Amino acid sequence: MERLELQLYDYNEWANGQIFNRLKELPKDVYGKEIQSVFSSISRVLAHVYLSDLGWIEVFSGKNMEHALTLQEQLKGEMESKGLEEMEAKFLKLSERYKLFFNQLEGLDKSLKIENPNGDIMETSVFEQVPHVVNHGTYHRGNITAMLRQMGYASVPTDYGLYLYLKQSGAIVE
Repeated sequence: MERLELQLYDYNEWANGQIFNRLKELPKDVYGKEIQSVFSSISRVLAHVYLSDLGWIEVFSGKNMEHALTLQEQLKGEMESKGLEEMEAKFLKLSERYKLFFNQLEGLDKSLKIENPNGDIMETSVFEQVPHVVNHGTYHRGNITAMLRQMGYASVPTDYGLYLYLKQSGAIVE
């Protein structure tokens, strides 16, 4: 049986793909359209999720939180200006990096000491943080769904239960 953390990450990758596929079906201007919402555009939501995921894989790989936050700040403008297809390619490449890391024997069980910006240290493991990465993505896919509805478009289902059903039925092949 596959570890739950790996299955959750696979779900996260699938759900992101669902969102990208839906966005590619819509008029091109929807992706970068400025609106009054939680984020000012869908492109900014996806840049935020990407940078957060990038920060976590950096931490998982042994970098400190300060490094991750600095990297995120350095790349923010660049990521927010990426087109839809470029951003999708960045997500796919980052997913490959996660999977390579997870395939290392000790990848998921690796312990982490995370120093938060306030100086507190949290002792955790990659195993405990993968659900956080996935939950963060799920939360922001919900933002995208709300933003699409606000612009007059339907979103696409990305529920974990649907993912499990489609996987069990053979509609999703890994």
